Amino acid sequence: MKAVFRNMPLPLLSVDIDGTILEANPLARDRLALPEDRGQWPDLSHFLLSLDAAELADMMERCCSRSRPQQLRAQCRDIHGGKFEVMVHLSLLDADSERCFLCVLTDVNGTGDEETLAPPTPWADGLTESSLRWRFALFGAGDGVWDWDLESNDVVYCARFRQIIGFSEAELDNSFEQWVSLVHPDDLRGFTGGMQEHLRGHSPHYTCEFRMRCKAGDWIWVLARGRVARRDGSGQPLRVVGTLSDIGARKKLEYELRRMATTDFLTGLYNRRHFISRMADELARIRRRANQPSSLLMVDLDYFKNINDTYGHSAGDLVLQHFADTLRSCLRRMDLPARTGGEEFAVLLPGTSEQEALILAERLRRKVKSTPAVTPEAIIAVTVSIGITLLRAEDSGPDATLGRADEALYRAKNSGRNQVVLAPL
Repeated sequence: MKAVFRNMPLPLLSVDIDGTILEANPLARDRLALPEDRGQWPDLSHFLLSLDAAELADMMERCCSRSRPQQLRAQCRDIHGGKFEVMVHLSLLDADSERCFLCVLTDVNGTGDEETLAPPTPWADGLTESSLRWRFALFGAGDGVWDWDLESNDVVYCARFRQIIGFSEAELDNSFEQWVSLVHPDDLRGFTGGMQEHLRGHSPHYTCEFRMRCKAGDWIWVLARGRVARRDGSGQPLRVVGTLSDIGARKKLEYELRRMATTDFLTGLYNRRHFISRMADELARIRRRANQPSSLLMVDLDYFKNINDTYGHSAGDLVLQHFADTLRSCLRRMDLPARTGGEEFAVLLPGTSEQEALILAERLRRKVKSTPAVTPEAIIAVTVSIGITLLRAEDSGPDATLGRADEALYRAKNSGRNQVVLAPL
């Protein structure tokens, strides 16, 4: 994950919920002129001149409460005081922890010159239709341009806009309704709600990330930005001009970073940190609804050290991957498997009684025993020991539940291995 973060061609910061900069890739270090000594790094709010610490905290809160990335335009400075303007894009790095954020800083004008802080202003009346769109296109740095006449409800799209979604000029008419029809249903509320907020004058700009349906039928992530270009004497909006950007690559990066933050690299199962977070959520649910049981399995591969010693660590890795595949095949979509240690695994079974968990665990034990791992070195037989416990409303936290399951696993191993043991009630 660190290598991906370091080599991305964007200025990336990893930021804690209190604004502390935890990590910065080389582009971000250069852009903000960060010193080598991390102890001298100020908080993120220090660099954002138009955003104080309280406003940054509000932005993070919106990111968590709405489960959506947040973006705004801000004046920024490097550590020496050099000023420039950026789009600040903030998203949760791990949606379950709500502690760590990914921050992307994108130059609005591509330079750090203070003289270019103010964008070109294509909003003044008196410009011709073509010149207004042209000036906005320059400001949009090559993104697709749209121009919405609210009186006629017609929208003019530039060629780049149509290219992003794969439509020809003849296939994309000038109605705003057709644009709306191409927005993903799950994103429609944010798309229209944000626009209405801006039209009413409640926000200085319109900014929204959403999915659009391409001509081929697939969905792509785009970023729409806009601003009311003209209002009538009573303040009613008459015209909105904006840009459309293809942000699919950035979304893939965000997904990959989140995946790497929550997933065990070798097996593809969730890692311990993510598992503990999800267990805490499940315990909170149990306390609200004690009549809906959930169970926990602790699973350990028997004599795994002997496998490594006999066949080598490469073969051992293949055995772990084989077991992970076998485990997945025995679970439901709602179940949560994780690798919590070297050869130790855990499975959270929501809505599952202790007896139901016992049936599943026995099925898993039998399947592992009957399907050896095939490696270049040998066909390796594997067995597992499993401990089971119910999640209890009185458990102080995940560690209490895990400790009880661990004790049951310990008894299974001490009783000869290749067994399933229930924790005492």
